[in-house]
Amino acid sequence: MPFRSDDHVPAGIYVPADPLARFAEIYEALDDGRTWLGDKVPLRLAAVCLITTPGEPAHLASATRRRDADLRSGLGWLSSVTSAVRMLIAAQLVKHGDDPVTFIDEVERVRALFRAAKLRRDAVHETLAVLVLRRVLGDHQRIEASHIERFHAIYEAMKRRHWLLTGPEDFAACAMLLARPEDPETIGAGTDAIYQALHKQADMWRGDALQTAANVLYLSGVEPTIIAERFAQLMAGFRTGGARIGQGQYDELAILCFLAWPVDRIVETVMEFRAQLLATHAWIGKDGALNLAASLAFIRIAGQDSALGPLGDAKLLLDMQAIVAARQAAAAS
Repeated sequence: MPFRSDDHVPAGIYVPADPLARFAEIYEALDDGRTWLGDKVPLRLAAVCLITTPGEPAHLASATRRRDADLRSGLGWLSSVTSAVRMLIAAQLVKHGDDPVTFIDEVERVRALFRAAKLRRDAVHETLAVLVLRRVLGDHQRIEASHIERFHAIYEAMKRRHWLLTGPEDFAACAMLLARPEDPETIGAGTDAIYQALHKQADMWRGDALQTAANVLYLSGVEPTIIAERFAQLMAGFRTGGARIGQGQYDELAILCFLAWPVDRIVETVMEFRAQLLATHAWIGKDGALNLAASLAFIRIAGQDSALGPLGDAKLLLDMQAIVAARQAAAAS
């Protein structure tokens, strides 16, 4: 099976023996600072982000809250960057040792490059794109106009094939795809080929969720029919195990497709975590438990492999976008 190996964990990378226990400790530390009416969802996702970050849970929680406060002050003019998304960005900054002031300055500078490239305005998705670009290019490489030109070309290649679906919510995916060696037109054709293969072979609903899954799966470098078959096998396994797989779970399965284990072992590991979460954190709900269980299984199976590790960040960004979409839908209604 032509999927990346999970055998190698680089020296110095922290991989907890029990990801669920580590998650619970970090979540409790973050929850200590939550107000009575505070949102639990971003705390859950922030805790997932920090599972593989060395340090005491209380220290990580405190560092996250400090960066969140710095972001709140510096990003105040970006009203669409909600407190939920800001908390997740803060956790990302802690994980990667990033400075919030430097990040805010970079967001300001790169947004000017977006305007020069005549990309659509969307403060929150532009902010997430900058976050991804800093990871993709490396913290010490400056985001240049040439990078944004390539970013724009990838976006336009997608839009030519899915003009109704493609919008600012795809900015993070365009940033992730920037590191692929192919030219933008090849990337656009390749993501569309996976989109069509998933629809035909896995009987997936067309729409934004399918496009997001296809964009992520293109990072695998695997042929569309093969990766679609892998996805279909995972979906069948989860449904047989009693999990509901709808459009909201497409991104979970996309990330799991990168793991080298047999499908039945991946499904078994995720479902074990899901059962434990429903027993100990019932407030998460079945869909939330599956989302979190997929992340925990990814950490257990892949660790923080130098190739697979960044996909954990990609997963968190997909979750961020889900929060943004949910908040926007609620505001519209």
